Amino acid sequence: MVANAMVAGKIGVTPFVATARALAEYHQPAGPTAPSTGQLMVPPILGRIDEAAVLHESTHAFFDLTSSNILATEEEAVCYIVTALYHRMTGLTPMRWTGGEPFISAKAVADALLSQYQAGVVPVPTVDAGAFRTLMLAVATNPTYLIPTSLTSGTPAGLFGGFLGGPVRYVHNG
Repeated sequence: MVANAMVAGKIGVTPFVATARALAEYHQPAGPTAPSTGQLMVPPILGRIDEAAVLHESTHAFFDLTSSNILATEEEAVCYIVTALYHRMTGLTPMRWTGGEPFISAKAVADALLSQYQAGVVPVPTVDAGAFRTLMLAVATNPTYLIPTSLTSGTPAGLFGGFLGGPVRYVHNG
């Protein structure tokens, strides 16, 4: 779906220089000064960690394209699960990518999902609700989402949401 949206011009791909806060980014077309399409901001892809970052941001694009009505914290948690699954399924050593939260909690969720796949006891494995709540708390309290980048910016996925209002939703108008 995301690839088709790129081909159709609904999502642009823009070169990006990775920062301490993000290896890649997705920007929704969410304001008068924003581009008319979603923008996937992509650095030079030099390995699996960069590939996983692009998948993480592409998952945000999916939620935008489907106008999903979930909290930003839930969305980030799902994106971290996608990241962890990619790392695990491509054999990236956990020491290279689980240096802290929310990656540690996302790895636990991914490991449980992969264990269910391997056991073959259910056709579609499910995420444990408690593990997902733990991951959402790890996201909500992570400095990337908890601390605004400026005094005028909110942190929708952070514990304090927009401004002390709790988690809120990202704008999904793709």
